[in-house]
Amino acid sequence: MMLSALIVEDHDVTRQGLRSLLEEQLEARVVGTTGDGLEAIPLLKEHEPNLLILDLGLPSLNGLDILSRIERLDLTTKVVVLSMHGEDSYVSEAFAFGASAYVLKGSPLEELMDAIQAVMQGEKYLSEELSDDLIDPVKHAQNQPFDRYQTLTDREREVLQLTARGDTSREIGEKLGISHRTVEKHRENIQSKLELRNAVEMTAYAHQHDLILDTPVSRPDLTVDEEKDDS
Repeated sequence: MMLSALIVEDHDVTRQGLRSLLEEQLEARVVGTTGDGLEAIPLLKEHEPNLLILDLGLPSLNGLDILSRIERLDLTTKVVVLSMHGEDSYVSEAFAFGASAYVLKGSPLEELMDAIQAVMQGEKYLSEELSDDLIDPVKHAQNQPFDRYQTLTDREREVLQLTARGDTSREIGEKLGISHRTVEKHRENIQSKLELRNAVEMTAYAHQHDLILDTPVSRPDLTVDEEKDDS
């Protein structure tokens, strides 16, 4: 059966290079490409590809958030993360959220090919520069401090990112389709969970953890719970 693949990568040149690699060397069918994180899930649902090549540093919705949402879908898609981030936290979280391989950008092309072949055979793959312990999230977590960011909901992460851009509560509410009062409640929850005191510390936290968005979010999808909050 022909390999079908989706490429989610925000750099045009890299995205085109990946497409050529998959089509010419693996004879894969590339069902779609995008550089916008928000487009990844709809494309996955539409095409249900065998393989997803996923960057982590995406505009609108980062790769780790995409991975966490994929977990909720009934898909058999194998995920190869291609990222510039080699920090332990990024790698272990990617595997915890269901990635099958993690390849560093700048690695030899053969590594990416090996990673794709490995995951399609049901194996896991990690760039040679990284510790094999990171493939096992449970084992790695035993030696790592608790990451409070993982306690945030998807909505709270969006509010944190937009706050770090300098948006006011009203501006965030307009972009997300919720009231400014609901935004304030999300901010209070974020500050409590991350042990922060104000928007200045939220902004500093977002910068330190590389959570700043390149483009603003515009996704009004008011939930039942948020409707209740606004009443």
